[in-house]
Amino acid sequence: MQFKQPPVLYNEDGKIRTVGFELEYANLGIEESVQLVQHLYGGSVQRENRFRQQVVGTRLGDFTIEFDLTLLTEKLYKKPFESLNIRIEDVKLGEGTLEDEVETALESIIGKLFPYEIACPPVPCTELWQLEKLREALYQHHAEDTDSFPTNAFGTHINIETPDTHLDTLLAYMRAFLLLYPWLVKEGDIDLARKLSPFIRPYPNDYAELILRPDYQPTLEQLIQDYHTYNPDRNRPLDMYPIFAALHPEFLHQFKGMGKVKARKTYHYRLPNSCVAQPDWTLAQEWNNWVAVEELASDRERLNELCYDYVAMKNDGFIGFETKWLKKINQWLS
Repeated sequence: MQFKQPPVLYNEDGKIRTVGFELEYANLGIEESVQLVQHLYGGSVQRENRFRQQVVGTRLGDFTIEFDLTLLTEKLYKKPFESLNIRIEDVKLGEGTLEDEVETALESIIGKLFPYEIACPPVPCTELWQLEKLREALYQHHAEDTDSFPTNAFGTHINIETPDTHLDTLLAYMRAFLLLYPWLVKEGDIDLARKLSPFIRPYPNDYAELILRPDYQPTLEQLIQDYHTYNPDRNRPLDMYPIFAALHPEFLHQFKGMGKVKARKTYHYRLPNSCVAQPDWTLAQEWNNWVAVEELASDRERLNELCYDYVAMKNDGFIGFETKWLKKINQWLS
């Protein structure tokens, strides 16, 4: 399957827009994953700790490989010991330390519930085919995915550079995503474990109705404030906090409990499953689903028409709305 090109290929600096993938998986440890990336793309290893390493200077950029849990990557498990004035890294046990034993025990338990993750560097959207080699290698090395176990709520995240940072562009992408959301869920066959997990909770209906109103024309601060009021955490299928942090970091500082937000001019698309254990799955199919959002966001006349239709259909009656709306979206896509 070929990667489709977005309708807007270049950013406001005249450079080809970039895209980064984050792949979650199990049954393949940090060390083996690091070796896999090096074999494919070259580079050298920088080891932050046992659960977070980087392969830097590859021909595509820098990869980060980590266990996707701050308890381990930031060594939060040390706090109970530190409260007792015990430095577990200094307590010798045979050839290693108490820290080694604790980390091994935690990884063996938590590793059955939480994924490892490879965060790829942003690459030009015309060169995404190069990341298919990584997807294929994970499959060949028997990585496990969303379908491998009923509780595996693993995902494939895509970080898409925005064409520009104009307010009407941000709003167009958010509106296009909300209008296409039922289709994206169906087309992506989103796993039940992910639907039930807290990681990709859909935008509240009240918020969708607010920003799809044709008369909703907020300032940047109002857009961010409204977003935070209805979505006070990162767990949305399209996480806008990274781009908000890049555009107005001082405004975001007032929001508490957000954790670390990496500021970047990208749409953080979190919806797709991780299907690295499936022989016929490709990154291209997930990217191509997203391109439908790009196409609608770029067609402002059609976008405005669908916003009007959405609001009108919602006002006509809520029962059966999603089925009716999905039918309308399929008609537009075809």
